[in-house]
Amino acid sequence: MPLARQPPPIVDSITNSVGLTPMVRLPLQNSVDLLAKLELANPTGSAKDRVAEKIVKGLGDDVKTLIIPTTGDLGIAIASQVARKYRVIAIVPERTSTDRIQLLKALGAEIIRSPTEALPEAPESAYSIASKLAEQLPNAIAINEIKLEGVYYDVLAEEILQQTQLRIDYVFVGVESGLLISQLSAALKAKLPDIKVFGVEPTDSVFSDDHGHRHHGRDWKIEDLGNTFIPKTLDKSKVDGWFKVSDKDAFSTARRLIRGNGILCGPSSGAVVVAATRHAKSLSEHTTHEPRSVVILNDNARNYGSTLLNDEWLLENNLADDVMTQELEFLSTDRYRAASVEDLQLPAAVTIPPTATVSYALDLMLEREFSQLPVIRTDNKKLVGYVSLAALQEHLDRGTTKPNTSVQDCMFAFKKSTGASKYQVITPDTSLADLAKFFEKNSFAMVTDSNRKWCLGVATKYDLISFLNRRQIL
Repeated sequence: MPLARQPPPIVDSITNSVGLTPMVRLPLQNSVDLLAKLELANPTGSAKDRVAEKIVKGLGDDVKTLIIPTTGDLGIAIASQVARKYRVIAIVPERTSTDRIQLLKALGAEIIRSPTEALPEAPESAYSIASKLAEQLPNAIAINEIKLEGVYYDVLAEEILQQTQLRIDYVFVGVESGLLISQLSAALKAKLPDIKVFGVEPTDSVFSDDHGHRHHGRDWKIEDLGNTFIPKTLDKSKVDGWFKVSDKDAFSTARRLIRGNGILCGPSSGAVVVAATRHAKSLSEHTTHEPRSVVILNDNARNYGSTLLNDEWLLENNLADDVMTQELEFLSTDRYRAASVEDLQLPAAVTIPPTATVSYALDLMLEREFSQLPVIRTDNKKLVGYVSLAALQEHLDRGTTKPNTSVQDCMFAFKKSTGASKYQVITPDTSLADLAKFFEKNSFAMVTDSNRKWCLGVATKYDLISFLNRRQIL
């Protein structure tokens, strides 16, 4: 079968798959053609893979340890490309999400935390710690992004020029070290002198300040964006203007890009799209020329499972705007209209005793089209466990049980426990909002009285969906 597009060739290393990222058209904004360069499609999810590729190629033979002060992306990119070849020590700010820390650790990197607010010359800063370690450890070097002098983004610029066929008016880039925007702007302006390149930063970052004064006591949630000082790698003469974006706008827009466009981007990408949208709305209508903007989407949502992708975290940290707050509250609570499990009108539970045979349990489930059966004691009718169709069939297939064996030998027993495995009581009074949360981790619920003495029914997510459908509030 012929393919519409040719697949990429086989490569010998993940390093060889860096670059050639796709460009996707986003919805028009005030008649501005908005294109997204998906740098998040690089192997580790950012343009830092391009930097890491050149850094790793330039390492000397005597180097054994790499010490990287990083907010996350550069450390992840380098650790990925040198897997098992070097010792990697990543010095990351306290702001860095646990998802990225876990990823760094999975790549074999050792983690050192540094204060988020520390200035680079402070002894506790990531840069100072990296320098000290590089002096103390044998065959170690510090890879400091704000001191890099090579050319790292020339290929990215060429990709953009070819993908757009040299038709670009504006480019929007998130700024942290300034290396990306400075080098990308220089390369683009060499071919298109009239192009305008805009930098994007968090509200409390200092890049757009006239003197780069630090905002004392302030911080932001967006990672890999903004800074508390002006790095030498930022050439402000290459930047035509700045946009400041709040955490709330950045996170909410990133979630909309995920839900509305299927683009798995992170908060800094959301910030860049916010800036491009604002700029588009500020332009007057054109009759002969359709302006075109390119946004660099430079972070991947998969690095933010505990933050950006966590509805409760967004609401707790006030990072969902009014529209998104309304949407999230509707999905989690409001659409159930204070209904409880009792409103599901579940049929009475069909139960079996622990002494029932496996064959009897299977026949009953197949006859009634059940997936599970509660198991109750015959003397006091108390729920003690359950059997499932799939589990019993697997036991029979493996030969670990026989048809005439009693189910008590192969049932899932409810025992007193603590911690994450603690039994959660679901009663007729349990709200459907709480039941929906329960179904995020469980496939069914045994409905009992508050003392868990009587099994009253079995609820599944199907029952919840049917209830919403009856009320026509899906």
